[in-house]
Amino acid sequence: MFTKNSLTRSVKLAFLLGSVSPLALMSHSATAQESTDAASANVEKISVTGSRIKREELVASSPINIIDEVSIEITGANNVAAFLNELPSAGVPGTTDTASNFRTSTTGLNTVDLRNLGSNRTLILVNGRRHVGGSAGSPTVDVSMIPVNLVERVEVVTGGASAVYGSEAISGVINFIMKDDFEGVELTGRMGTSDEGGADETDFSITAGGNFNDDKGNAVVHLSYSDRGILNSRDRALSANDSTNSTFGPKGNFFVPGVGFVTQDETTGLWDKNFVAAEDGFNRNQVRIIRVPTQRTQFNANITYEINEHFNFFSETAYNELSSDSRLEPTIVGDFVSVGNSIANIRIPTDNPFVPTELLDAVRAGNPDATEIQMFRRFVELGPRTSDVQRRVFRTALGFEGIINDDFDYEVYYQYGNFGQDQTNGGVFNTLNFYNSLRVEADGNGGYQCADEFSRDLGCVPINVFGAGSISGDALEWVSVDSQLTSRMDQQVVGATISGVAFELPAGDVGVAFGYEWREEESRFNSDSLAQSGLTSGNTTPNTVGSYDVNEFFVEAIVPILADAPFAHYLGLELAYRTSDYSTIGSASTYKVSLDWSPFEDLKIRGGVSTAVRAPNIGELFDPGSETFRSFVDPCALGGKGGTSSTGETYQQQSAEVQANCATINGTATLDPFGQNIRSAGGLSAGNPDLDKEESDATTIGFVYTPSQVEGLSFTMDYYKITVDNAINSFSAQTTVDQCVRQSNFPDNPFCSLIERDPNTGLVLRINALAINVAEFEVSGVDFTADYAFDLGPGNLKLGMVGTHSMSNDFLPFAGGEAVDSQGEIGAPDWKVNLNATYTLDDLVLAFSSRYIDRVFVENDQKENFGEIGSYVYHDLQARYRFGQDSNYEVYAGVDNLFDKEPPMLGQGIPGDITGTNTAADVYDAIRRYYYVGFQVNF
Repeated sequence: MFTKNSLTRSVKLAFLLGSVSPLALMSHSATAQESTDAASANVEKISVTGSRIKREELVASSPINIIDEVSIEITGANNVAAFLNELPSAGVPGTTDTASNFRTSTTGLNTVDLRNLGSNRTLILVNGRRHVGGSAGSPTVDVSMIPVNLVERVEVVTGGASAVYGSEAISGVINFIMKDDFEGVELTGRMGTSDEGGADETDFSITAGGNFNDDKGNAVVHLSYSDRGILNSRDRALSANDSTNSTFGPKGNFFVPGVGFVTQDETTGLWDKNFVAAEDGFNRNQVRIIRVPTQRTQFNANITYEINEHFNFFSETAYNELSSDSRLEPTIVGDFVSVGNSIANIRIPTDNPFVPTELLDAVRAGNPDATEIQMFRRFVELGPRTSDVQRRVFRTALGFEGIINDDFDYEVYYQYGNFGQDQTNGGVFNTLNFYNSLRVEADGNGGYQCADEFSRDLGCVPINVFGAGSISGDALEWVSVDSQLTSRMDQQVVGATISGVAFELPAGDVGVAFGYEWREEESRFNSDSLAQSGLTSGNTTPNTVGSYDVNEFFVEAIVPILADAPFAHYLGLELAYRTSDYSTIGSASTYKVSLDWSPFEDLKIRGGVSTAVRAPNIGELFDPGSETFRSFVDPCALGGKGGTSSTGETYQQQSAEVQANCATINGTATLDPFGQNIRSAGGLSAGNPDLDKEESDATTIGFVYTPSQVEGLSFTMDYYKITVDNAINSFSAQTTVDQCVRQSNFPDNPFCSLIERDPNTGLVLRINALAINVAEFEVSGVDFTADYAFDLGPGNLKLGMVGTHSMSNDFLPFAGGEAVDSQGEIGAPDWKVNLNATYTLDDLVLAFSSRYIDRVFVENDQKENFGEIGSYVYHDLQARYRFGQDSNYEVYAGVDNLFDKEPPMLGQGIPGDITGTNTAADVYDAIRRYYYVGFQVNF
């Protein structure tokens, strides 16, 4: 009888028989091959990520890492992202809680990026089904929303898996298999803190489950709470100080023509001191955060019920709430702060009565015609910039599965997911109000008032910006504002799969799976009216609303060709094909062809080719954007022949091809933008509804070796290569206007579609800042694993290794452009290897693991300027002990970064640096040595 419970028991048996590494970071590669007797007697067919066809073992034709529950527990991780991002196949995560303090709306998110191809190209599944995204307009999942205590195992398939699962599976798939047959009650608790203080953590959970109605049904309920505390930049010597103090000081510094920047001399009180950043600037790292604090509450309820052998009902429900806070240094005011789209900088009129006499005299001496004074000031009176983020994710799946006949089974389901976020940004000011507060006149009663009458009617109060703390009371209240952001996202999925045995060949059964999926994604991002219009000191944030749906059909087959033949213990093919019809980009198709060959029982050789697609997401398509003005030099000025402008500037001579292309544009032969003082053009910075799909090809070839002479030993090695074409990328105005006339398919290339010229003069009127499908990626390397378990003394020792040798990591921004080689840079080392050893003696478990990161250059193109970072090795140690009559009590303690390895010093502006940390906090451990203790009680 096919039941969900028997399926889970089979999975557990397969793990027991296999050589599963005990640490998540040393995840087990799917290599265990059960004996014929055990397989036939005890193992039912199960699903392994990378295929929808059930099989009798965990060995797959695609490279796959399987991380079981014990492996996760032994790491002490309280967040699934913590161990996934330490896998050698994982690249630099797009967002983590130690690298999101400066993110506008993704503070506290934790994402995973396989192969350094971007988190949006890694597909996250739960029980083989998609998870709703964790950020407005994007399918990228916040994996911290998946409760670690309820995860039974994690299966990671790297390489193209789009033919099996659809869009986003370009670099791979991470599939979380959740517990669904739990019986009893489990209480867990964990507390941790860092050796140097900060980053405290507290976690509690309760899981309860049991069978009902004569064991036909099972229900599991899980509730957990996690509090991950703040780590301030000032709490670590490495990051306590800004590499260079900000030139926006709290007193304000002002530009004097012929002199430079001037601030207040605190000794005399006069505004005649030359500004010195070390003395008068602002140490931003005293306010910044290394790790943002998060509080997470999770509720899950899973139910399975056997109606009869043909109908088994299942439901999965999850609700998660996450609160996160960020904190940055107080905002700046003055130059570089715009007022809407019309005023580029906030400056002080020279007739402002609060301007100190000595400063005004110096400005007029330098420029008698000056009407404004440039200001560079840290708005300390507002306090730090903050964001209070509340996120909620709800997901439910309802369906039926069962047996159709002796050969086929089925699954049908409906899934709904909802993401919501409410965010309040503090430390923000109304730029228009501030601008008007600097335009001051006498009120006729011995005081001052705002010069603009309409602003006065609204309550405008004159502002004195000279000196730290000079803005207070009504003036501060007049300009202060909290910015509000809200976002909602809905996902609906309907799916149906039939799998089984189509017919029998001499070498075995031909397994097939085919089915249909419909998916709809809808996203809404809303900001308040001031943020939409760009009238706050924060980023301009327009509303974004969009949706799409897709219909997909897929088919898979496993075709055995030879079995039990000379040099062919087994030879077979795996085939998959998927066709999709998107409401946005139209049709797309992907395929997979892989070979599975065992010349003899101990050796398995596997390899294949596959294609994948990624459809543009809602944000990339539908962001309405805002107006932007960007500077550039027109390559077609003076027909591209080079020469001097009528005002003395120089135009560079262009190639003969560019000159010929420019000659087809009316008016450019005599075009002289500099002579008209035109150095920029407006345009729309927004999503692009004309985006098409990204396409990729993946190749893998490798082997699995489990020598029968050495019980418990296994090896795997797999080569991979993934190329992505038509990748979505955006460009500067200069690159856009240059490439329009440099590309061989002028004028029918994507760059030219972003440019509008005057039809008579040839003058560029607009350059839109839209992403287009022109980039390429290529990554390649070799994955390898080794596992060995054997008795040692009175106990058992398990050794494990998993590693990646990366060979290439290239990015081509557009055809003919300069390739960016990131291999060997921060986050893309040549070698990443995790090692572990776990010794089990009765109820005592001791685990030691090491994680190796090869040496890297900070920036390949500037090796001489930035140098290199040596190799890093992190060591972790944990001990667990079970006791009680039924060993139902367990306590554990552990240390991460055992030898307190300090991260490398980078500093503000250095490639790879995470602002506020002075290091690459998304790659290296910025928290340092960390202790934790925990318990688990089962009854």
